[in-house]
Amino acid sequence: MSPESAEEDADLVRRARAGEERAYTLLMRRHKDGLYRFARRYTGDSDEAYEIVQLTFISAWKAIARFDTNRAFDTWLRAIALNKCRDKARRAKVRGFVFGSRDSHIEDSVDPPSSLPGPENMAVDRDELRAVEAAMSQLPDGLKAPLVLTAIEGLSMSETAKILGMTTKAVENRIYRARKALGDVLKASRRS
Repeated sequence: MSPESAEEDADLVRRARAGEERAYTLLMRRHKDGLYRFARRYTGDSDEAYEIVQLTFISAWKAIARFDTNRAFDTWLRAIALNKCRDKARRAKVRGFVFGSRDSHIEDSVDPPSSLPGPENMAVDRDELRAVEAAMSQLPDGLKAPLVLTAIEGLSMSETAKILGMTTKAVENRIYRARKALGDVLKASRRS
């Protein structure tokens, strides 16, 4: 995020704190797409991602008075969204334990960002993409979050460390372990 964007966000936050709802609406418009992409990639489900974005903005509005304007607003939002993703996953795990698990599959896959021209994007093997998304969904949260934030969302390791509340070295270590685990899952799925 550019310094100008961060200053604009800080100004909008100050105006929102002063009761200007339009300022918060502008913040939501600026950050909803990135937040949705993050939640979609983290959960693997577009409906859940949409719900997480809504919950994130509701929580952020309630806590806007506590936001430190010296921090990046988008980093703060992603931290809230990550907590919402984790909460949802915990609730799903409990429901699965209590009521039994249901078969899950990825209904609508989202293509990763690519620098390839249009026609070549169509040649991407959708089965491989679905396999990667399914493998990512099997990763434990402690490995999935750093991988999604850095490899898919494009955040730096230091930005990811701030969101996750850990050191940059810990993020680096978890990304290494996540990639190794992802590779193992994909190899196992190709054999079967």
